[in-house]
Amino acid sequence: MIKKLFILFTVASIAVGALFIIRIQNKPTTIYPFPYIVDGAQYKSADLKEIRSSDILIVGDRMGEYLEKYIPAVNETLSKNLRNKLNIYNWSAAHEGLHRTIKKLRVLKKLPPIVIYVGGSEEFFENRVITADKDVYDYNMKIFKDDRFSSLLMTVPQVSKIIYKKPTKYFYLDHTIKPFAKASSAKVSQTRAELIYNYYMIELEELASLAREKGSTFIYITPPVNLEIPPRIVCDNAVSSTILDEQSDIKKLIESGRSKEASARSKKLLSKSIGNAQTYYLMARAQLNQGILKEAKKNFQMAATFDCGNWRSNAVFNKLIQNNAKKNGIKLIDFANIVESGLGRNITFVDEHYPQTIYYEKLQKEIILAIKTILKI
Repeated sequence: MIKKLFILFTVASIAVGALFIIRIQNKPTTIYPFPYIVDGAQYKSADLKEIRSSDILIVGDRMGEYLEKYIPAVNETLSKNLRNKLNIYNWSAAHEGLHRTIKKLRVLKKLPPIVIYVGGSEEFFENRVITADKDVYDYNMKIFKDDRFSSLLMTVPQVSKIIYKKPTKYFYLDHTIKPFAKASSAKVSQTRAELIYNYYMIELEELASLAREKGSTFIYITPPVNLEIPPRIVCDNAVSSTILDEQSDIKKLIESGRSKEASARSKKLLSKSIGNAQTYYLMARAQLNQGILKEAKKNFQMAATFDCGNWRSNAVFNKLIQNNAKKNGIKLIDFANIVESGLGRNITFVDEHYPQTIYYEKLQKEIILAIKTILKI
């Protein structure tokens, strides 16, 4: 009898051990709690030699890519009194989140002396989380934020296979950038945003750490947000027929020039419809018409932040960039604030995403000044 129990125990132990080994083998080794892994091989076909030898490297998403047309003028000004013209390389790409930008930089054995990060406008674009796995994500995030575990992970990344929980799926990101599907509900949209904000904050810390590790000087540029674009989707958990009727009346008041009354009714409605992007937007429009620019800006920002469309940047991303720059002593050019200073005074954007040329000319001056300070030229 004892012999049979021993055999049974041995078989069970082997089975459990085998399952444990299989589970570990199916999990990636990673320091960070992200459910996505970027394939670095896709970036090795780029002209890495030219990129490494550049004096200034620009990385980021569509905002960095759009900056390309303004770089020649920047370079011409900076190179006036130099023997050799500065080599500026723009490695930005549309739809590229910070997770991809970091992987690009890690592919380089050596970073250029100056790296300019112009991103944060498309973090909601690429599909890389499953909101149903939020509990697993939260658990892994908690582990990562625990100093005891984070130190262990930094020292021995292999332990991640044991201490991190396995989500339903790991996203292995190659050259094809697949967008998120439209959120099926406000809960999905809001959960997705919360996760992306949390991961972006960690990625910014990784970016700052990379700057120290590689001995490169970084410059962050905040992405401007077209605040006068109305929300695309109002979260369904912040809507009711009563709220819609009241918003319709407020909109009519604004259109008829009765902005003061519209502002008062919007303020009252906000107390009943917290998180309703359209109410914030109407409030901001009424305040803008009255010339109350500071409050209008604040409420426009709230409207963009509560937009359940998750299609652009907002004040949360810019605040995270600002905080990270301040914490790590990184030079910040607050392009978003430069553009928002024109709110109510002139047309600030040419379309949904890109500011008027006048603001890019101001940005050019800020970039030139920052680089001159760093290079002492």
